[in-house]
Amino acid sequence: MRARSIASEAYRNLASGTTRALLLAIALATVGAGLAIADARSVVTMERRAAEFVSSGASVRVMVARKTTDAAACERLGGIPGVRSAGALRETEPVVLRAMAGNPIQAYAVTPGLIEVLGGVPAASAGAWLPAQLAETLGVRPGAELATGGGTLTVAGVYHYPDDGRDSRLHHAALLPQPAAGTFDECWADIWPFSEARDSLLHTAFTVDAGSSDPVTIGQLNTRLGTRFDGLGEFAGRPTRYAPHGCALAGLVLGFLAVRMRRLEIAGALHLGQSRRSLLATHLIETAAWSSAALLLAAAALVFGVVLGDTADPGSVYLIDIRGPVAATLAAHAGAVLALATIRERHLFGYFKNR
Repeated sequence: MRARSIASEAYRNLASGTTRALLLAIALATVGAGLAIADARSVVTMERRAAEFVSSGASVRVMVARKTTDAAACERLGGIPGVRSAGALRETEPVVLRAMAGNPIQAYAVTPGLIEVLGGVPAASAGAWLPAQLAETLGVRPGAELATGGGTLTVAGVYHYPDDGRDSRLHHAALLPQPAAGTFDECWADIWPFSEARDSLLHTAFTVDAGSSDPVTIGQLNTRLGTRFDGLGEFAGRPTRYAPHGCALAGLVLGFLAVRMRRLEIAGALHLGQSRRSLLATHLIETAAWSSAALLLAAAALVFGVVLGDTADPGSVYLIDIRGPVAATLAAHAGAVLALATIRERHLFGYFKNR
């Protein structure tokens, strides 16, 4: 048969309903979209847990090495891939406000990188950084000036430090940025994603001092959500990771059934002399029509599923899960080819008898 005749035959089958294109498209779209959206929800849930882990400060590692923490070395850790920021901290003289002289505010000298660890901008104007709770209590904002026993103290910025299980020392403390020089007491590093190799890099900020007997420890700023979050492991082990395989299986089965249900028609065409090649071309065109429609429907449904999931990276989630509907479309063609290969002209009367 000529190409025009093959295309015309496929069009008539589609238009007349012989192909059952609408039913097949809806069935494949339902399965493909359902599995893809289920996997997208699973990925988004993991993404939210990872974001919560980081925002809680659980990704911040703290090395305590009193008077032996090299501030410059600690600050340089922030330039290493996988270390988002790093800075040093040490306790200093409390800040005594004239308005509340009997209640001094705990203060810490910090390097600029520690302000970044806490979500601030280290390039802000000079002065003290206050936690949001304390700034609200004092009724001040960045740029405000506070009268202290030693002069005027400018509020350089405000950082958020909720009471959610993290180290409580900074809940009501003033942070006083200083150049990254000399020795401090602690080195804080925001390591994400976590790895033992990056964690061990904190030891490079330790300065050996024969006169110091204090132990050097490395811990976690907030342990409420666990000590580790293995995002890669959870992603690889998620229950819905087989969604593309399920979509492919559904496409294979539907593609096979779509052709196999017409075995009497196909065997009759072979008996009348139509070539198997032309029959294959016709059924592939028909399969392409309904499976492509299913792909478009599933792709549109997945858009809504991802958007409603409120993910921070919808593009990546969409690309991960659109693989399922695409696999279903390709598998439907494979199923059609497989079904056609199982139909024989010599079985015509058997098909007729069992119709």
